Amino acid sequence: MHNADLSFSKEFTFHETMKLQVRGEFFNLTNTPRFGYPDLAVGSDTFGQLTTIAAGSTPRRTQIGVRFQF
Repeated sequence: MHNADLSFSKEFTFHETMKLQVRGEFFNLTNTPRFGYPDLAVGSDTFGQLTTIAAGSTPRRTQIGVRFQF
């Protein structure tokens, strides 16, 4: 199983006591699915096909935050 996550952060200082922080985090950046097992029922219309997504497979998630300190 492969998963690519990305995080970035930038901090700006306006005065000695004032700071602004901008953050972004991306989980499962490439939005890669984890497929379940193929259909093994011989004679089925979907025999050998991947028709399900495995448990624990999550879509891409993004969170962005801004923090101001004074």
